[in-house]
Amino acid sequence: MSVLDLPWQQLPEMKPFLPDGRLVDEAGTGREVHSASTSNNLVVLQHWFRELKPARTLEIGLAFGASATLFLALHRAAGHTGVCHEAIDPFQRRDWGGCALRHLESEGLSARFAHHEALSCFALPALHESGARFGMIYVDGSHLFEDVFVDFYFSNLLLDTGGVIAFDDSACGHVGKVVSFIRRNLAAGYRELSPYAVTAPQWPRLKQAVARWSNRQQLTLFQKLDPPVRNWDTAFTNF
Repeated sequence: MSVLDLPWQQLPEMKPFLPDGRLVDEAGTGREVHSASTSNNLVVLQHWFRELKPARTLEIGLAFGASATLFLALHRAAGHTGVCHEAIDPFQRRDWGGCALRHLESEGLSARFAHHEALSCFALPALHESGARFGMIYVDGSHLFEDVFVDFYFSNLLLDTGGVIAFDDSACGHVGKVVSFIRRNLAAGYRELSPYAVTAPQWPRLKQAVARWSNRQQLTLFQKLDPPVRNWDTAFTNF
């Protein structure tokens, strides 16, 4: 079996993100892992990485680095070289002690990784200006509506056609509001993907729909289609 096909829990790089896992920060202090991406989120991200085989990926928010470690382990297994995963997090050292950076270094993943120690409202435009493009983008930074909306605005410019953008904590009202905007105003340009098709395929469609529309869905994903033309007078739907 290819490394790409192994469940994320069996990847050696992901051991600290199993229950009761710990990381060591740059000061040498052990830290209990919390606030990491959920197991279901990692399952879904791994599934779409295998489907899309993106050459470059991006995430907003790094924290303990569970999703970054997964992306980089998958890039390595796919034979991708050079910087192929980037993360934006201005608080990695201040709030997290640099533990994600230390872990990625210890796993030999740093050569494929770029960390942007800046607010996403500054880092994302700089990436766009540089001509960067990504096949998958994971939005899990600030959960304030205005920040998430700016993250989406620039992610839309950075995402390849056919690529996938995923919003963590979409049950949060701020994040859910951005998701609602995409559903109601950009349906011609973005196709929503069900996370339950990966994590709970046995669920009936009605149960999946109820989870989606009752604002209880942890992870919401969209695949970018051919971008629609949006002129200044494009019709607007309240969300």
